[in-house]
Amino acid sequence: MDIIIKIIAGVISTIGFAIIFKLRVKHIPLAAFDGLVACVVYFVCLEFISDDLFIANMLASFATAGVAEICARIGKAPSTIFLLPGCIALVPGGTLYQAMRNLLIKDYDEFGAQLLITGKVAIAIGGGIIAVSIIRYFLNKIKSNKSKKEPA
Repeated sequence: MDIIIKIIAGVISTIGFAIIFKLRVKHIPLAAFDGLVACVVYFVCLEFISDDLFIANMLASFATAGVAEICARIGKAPSTIFLLPGCIALVPGGTLYQAMRNLLIKDYDEFGAQLLITGKVAIAIGGGIIAVSIIRYFLNKIKSNKSKKEPA
């Protein structure tokens, strides 16, 4: 039940950021679906694959970026407008807050530990997005090479 509440909260935050980013009304459901995928993949990874935050965030951002590409084709819009709100639920705000709090109270060991977790999660999110971008680039390259070789 706890995970379902977290997934619902993640989808609501995705919708909220979609509104803040001024997405068209017709694109908000696609962005919400992208956020849903991010949350579900994240929690499934943590529960069944690995309790490592790096792996869970990498796989969740990979799935989110892939779904954003599909949503871009469906919604006839750039994938970025689906990707940014979709990744919001993955952003490590809590650990960043704890890191800054520990810095202010001069607990430097805990500050370093929390900052390391925050950086690790941020790198994982970026890595998943970059992986999908590279795959999409090469698929487009293959597609364009095929169309050039076919006689007109």
